[in-house]
Amino acid sequence: MDLTLVQETINRIEGVLNCKVVFENDEISEIHVLANSSRSPKQIARDIESTLFAKYDYKIDKNKISIAVIQSDDMVSPKRVKLHSVLVKTLLNKIEYSVILTYDGIEYSVEGSGINTQANRKKLIAKATLEAVEKIIGQEYLFDVQDVLVNTTNTVTVVTVIVNALVTGNEEALVGSAIVRKDLNEAIARATLDAINRRIEKITQ
Repeated sequence: MDLTLVQETINRIEGVLNCKVVFENDEISEIHVLANSSRSPKQIARDIESTLFAKYDYKIDKNKISIAVIQSDDMVSPKRVKLHSVLVKTLLNKIEYSVILTYDGIEYSVEGSGINTQANRKKLIAKATLEAVEKIIGQEYLFDVQDVLVNTTNTVTVVTVIVNALVTGNEEALVGSAIVRKDLNEAIARATLDAINRRIEKITQ
């Protein structure tokens, strides 16, 4: 891995102001992060782990990540897009789905259908979540699903969603993750929102 590229990747994670990555014998020995108070250190550390694994296939020991948070006096509690429900119906080779989000007390829904393959099912749910978010924002063609990854460690299954965002002509990769509790589809939607919620707040401010 290239040191500069790894640092640039981490610096693009929401909440990160700057970072320094220390390599020893071609392995990451330390990651030092300076972050604002918009997200918790636990969320940022989780995103660093997910990003390094998804982009570089590198598993980092979370104990090697240290995060210093700078408090912001003008930080206010923002409105958040929340998941209301995900419904999926399988009809042989076809899948029908519905994703409903809520924002500021209003529901926004997206329905659709597609071919019922394992890979396509995951992307359809993530894409529907993004389309519902675009309805909330009132702008189209802001987000695109790059990949949906499902990984199991011991007894915990985690969904990681990588989203490409195009805002004011600038493209960036956003990463979100969620633990699968009962339903994989709901976890995909929650991971998608985890990737873009901070970006939504900036757009809607």
